[in-house]
Amino acid sequence: MQSEQFYEFDFSISFASQDRPIAKELAEKLARRGLVIFYDAFYKSRLVGKRLDKEFIWIFGEGTRFFVPIVSHNYVERAWPQLEWTIAIKESQKREPDFILPLRLDDAILFGISENVGYLDLREYSIDEIVDILFQKYRDEVGFKAAYLKTETWIATFGLIVDDVLLSDILPEGVPQDYARLSDWLENDLIVRLQKASINNPRFTEPSERNGETLSVRVAFEWIPHQDALNFGNLQWWEVLEVLPYHHIYKEPV
Repeated sequence: MQSEQFYEFDFSISFASQDRPIAKELAEKLARRGLVIFYDAFYKSRLVGKRLDKEFIWIFGEGTRFFVPIVSHNYVERAWPQLEWTIAIKESQKREPDFILPLRLDDAILFGISENVGYLDLREYSIDEIVDILFQKYRDEVGFKAAYLKTETWIATFGLIVDDVLLSDILPEGVPQDYARLSDWLENDLIVRLQKASINNPRFTEPSERNGETLSVRVAFEWIPHQDALNFGNLQWWEVLEVLPYHHIYKEPV
């Protein structure tokens, strides 16, 4: 493992839709341990409208510390799980051997990985036992103290539809009604709201995107993922479109 590598996710869980109840329970219990988990239902707003084949290259590849496939006959027979698996296999060629941590539901054959790679079998272990094992795996890989004390700079993208705000009937009196001045007011309103939330040092990183109908902004902030839950507070009209590490968006140093 290269110490300078930053991962958005600690574990990314890949599964067939038929096995969703198991994936959901696993993701929720790992998240309660303070780990950052990619489970698709946690990121609906991020994924909607995206080219998933491209987005998944990051999510199931270089953007995750560990790839966790829930292996079953359903998994090996479905197109989307196999796309995710292909991405992970390609990424594994650049990583340490234990990037892929398979969980087995049955005796399905998963091509592309050595038969000697260790599995965790859900017919032998409970979900709680597997959570304990994966959490210890994370601690062994990262180091408990370093992971919990390292502050990172993140970028959140927020967006809204201006007409929806105008029609909401909850704007304070005297707020500008034209698109340009209302957008200025909304941007300032967002920063004020974020300053009241639990994130640290929120600030804009670039001019907002305006097309006469929608408004979107990028905000940098400092966050310790494994110590603090991510909470933007009361956003009112704003929707969180995306949250990514700073260096995934900007190449220059913070």
